[in-house]
Amino acid sequence: MAKILMVLSAADSLTLADGTAHPTGYWAEEVARSHQVLTEAGIAVDIATPGGQAPTVDPVSLDERGGVSEQDAAEYRKYLAALDLDQPKDLARVSGPDYDGVYLPGGHAPMTDLADNADLRRILGRALRKDQVVATLCHGAAGLLSLPAEDLSERRITAFTDEEENQGGLGERSPWFLAGRLAERGAALETGAAWSDTVVVDGKLITGQNPASSASTAQAVVEALKDIPNGTARDLHGPAHIQRYRQTKGEDGYFWRYGTEILLLDTIGNKSGEPRTHALIFRKFGDAYLVVASNGGTDAPPAWFLNLQARPDVRIQVKDKLIPVRARVATAEEKPAMWAEMTDAWPDYDDYQARTDREIPVVVLEPTGEAEPA
Repeated sequence: MAKILMVLSAADSLTLADGTAHPTGYWAEEVARSHQVLTEAGIAVDIATPGGQAPTVDPVSLDERGGVSEQDAAEYRKYLAALDLDQPKDLARVSGPDYDGVYLPGGHAPMTDLADNADLRRILGRALRKDQVVATLCHGAAGLLSLPAEDLSERRITAFTDEEENQGGLGERSPWFLAGRLAERGAALETGAAWSDTVVVDGKLITGQNPASSASTAQAVVEALKDIPNGTARDLHGPAHIQRYRQTKGEDGYFWRYGTEILLLDTIGNKSGEPRTHALIFRKFGDAYLVVASNGGTDAPPAWFLNLQARPDVRIQVKDKLIPVRARVATAEEKPAMWAEMTDAWPDYDDYQARTDREIPVVVLEPTGEAEPA
């Protein structure tokens, strides 16, 4: 099934223009309604916050101060209690490739800890580069401010408007106005009437204006995910991936997450002496095939890399072709261009390198003979 990362703020207050602290959190309706629409459509939803801290619901979103009836408040409380929000994922430890998109509900809290968040910048930036779904709702659009200005320039979006902030939000007490700040960063703001159900769709960038837009924003995400040909819904891993690739001669398994291309690398175990096969992301580079010995950014190299060091003459399968190759590590002169090629295929390689002091090598697989049918 498709999978969405829902990012909530961990903040429980916002510093106002006069320097005082205003109690806040996430907006109940935006989380509950959005989550409900997504999961009822068969989409898996993981929730993450900065630091993995339990998020706080804005108390105003559960009573008449927020225009919420007792009946609706009771429904939201019951739904949110079932989500078990006490142990969300830590945003810093989230891997973007595990998801088909990102969803940011609002409440004023995102203005505190999501408007300039390096981990969110990493996740959203990757999603935009890979043309994945990025959705924000109301003040959740504050998270878009974590992105470089060029990523927002001329993108059509909506957000909680200055008019709405003055009518029913914080008014002049607000430390800054979200819609105005987004416009200053170059976004092409499109807003509906105050408090209207307004959703703007710009490719895979989906934005909702206010709490009334909760269900419609989530439904737009459901529709966008239907267009993803190779998300986690068709994911394969480990032995199952290798087996399917072999059986179908790459018909299944060659294209993997978000259009990445996969080859099968056959090696001999460095210690066991037994045949080993690994499914690896690759890019063609001239006549050679490039792979990266990242091991997810751990300090130890992957086993297949040690196998290649001991026995560099190996075989790869690319779709329905078996190709003999000799493995070597890219030289210091070659690596910058090759690394750029591989991070274009899988941007998380940069994040993996940041996690370890080990220099992650690019491995060059150079053909040594003619390809044969698999």
